[in-house]
Amino acid sequence: MTETGARLLVDWGTTNLRAFLVDADGAVLDRQSSDQGILSVEPDAMPALLDDLAAPWGDRLSDQPAVLCGMVGSINGWTEVPYVTCPARFSDLPKAASRVRSAEGRDAIILPGLTSQRHLGEDLMQADVMRGEETQIFGALRHLKREGATFCLPGTHAKWARAEADRCVGFATYFTGELYSVLTRHSLLGRLMVEKGEAQIEQKTLPEGFERGLATAQATEGLSGALFSTRADVLAGFMTKSESAGYLSGLLIGCEIREALPRFSATGPIVIVGAHGLVPLYEAALVHAGVTVERMDGDTAVIAGLLQAAELLEH
Repeated sequence: MTETGARLLVDWGTTNLRAFLVDADGAVLDRQSSDQGILSVEPDAMPALLDDLAAPWGDRLSDQPAVLCGMVGSINGWTEVPYVTCPARFSDLPKAASRVRSAEGRDAIILPGLTSQRHLGEDLMQADVMRGEETQIFGALRHLKREGATFCLPGTHAKWARAEADRCVGFATYFTGELYSVLTRHSLLGRLMVEKGEAQIEQKTLPEGFERGLATAQATEGLSGALFSTRADVLAGFMTKSESAGYLSGLLIGCEIREALPRFSATGPIVIVGAHGLVPLYEAALVHAGVTVERMDGDTAVIAGLLQAAELLEH
């Protein structure tokens, strides 16, 4: 291998992976993405897949270990890397990382995720976990040159997190994206929209009915009691069938935000980290709730976090 200082960084999730070739100064020289997340790749095939990712960049890569984050370190991934308990500093993650080797002998380091626990009552505890988002959170802090912020990371399982004094002090997972998918595909609510191909939550412009859903989320007593309005309001003539998918999206995202804001007590702008169609929906929903928003590209955040981990591993 040519000693160029270039390094392989990989964010390897459940359904997708993103690989980056980054030089010694942190500049992104090239990138790859695919749908070869851990659900579509057997664990024993992952070492060879890392070599496939490295192959196009072989003469530009140094001997430095590749650094990986995400579900690749889960029980269903390459190797299980135990979680680090929150609150945690980013420097805690490399200390708990696992070293592996690709099929061709390339060294790689898989970062752990975070776990948190909170008391809901005297004898009642609640747990939460994340893999990959913690690297984005700490990377965003570094990129923004801040010690603290409140983050929202939209996705199938949206994450909210609070960082203070360079530590992730708490986070929560919201089932919003998967709940939308289940309701539109496998419930009575979806029959109004799926038949016409209208069940879309990820799009660049706000869908019809979305703002009505946000307003309902703010005015209603709770999510469960409001869900059936997705159907009933159409039958009553309060909205059209074409608005039902957007309404459900706004209702779910609005209720998530209504629940998350008091819990995370944001004192400044909420930083939305991501690069897909959900980001403008969350931005619109937060602005509707009276919150100041900043946006940060998800690739930029995860690259900054993976680079920070690489630097810590070298010391």
